[in-house]
Amino acid sequence: MREDSGVTVIRPEGPIDVSKSLDLRALLGEQVASSGGKVLVDMGGVPLIDSSGIGVMVAAHRRAEEAGAGFALAEPSDAVAKVFNLTRTDRLLSIYPSVAEGVAALAG
Repeated sequence: MREDSGVTVIRPEGPIDVSKSLDLRALLGEQVASSGGKVLVDMGGVPLIDSSGIGVMVAAHRRAEEAGAGFALAEPSDAVAKVFNLTRTDRLLSIYPSVAEGVAALAG
């Protein structure tokens, strides 16, 4: 986790599946509430995401939206991007091709 231009950037490593989703849900919820509302998840280190991981991202997005905060994802691998596409969550979530673009968008 790091700060960049007022945006909290979180970089999970490894698959986001049922074994990690509860911890990630808690972390994202805490950061959305305490970071001034600008959280970017750098998906560059995530080779795989399952339905529980998708649920975590959607919940974080909704929580941020309710709080008037910003939440986005960046640099999903082809496999992860395909899951977002197949589940149509790419239409709900803001997903940027690079961390720099995501930070710039959230920083405003």
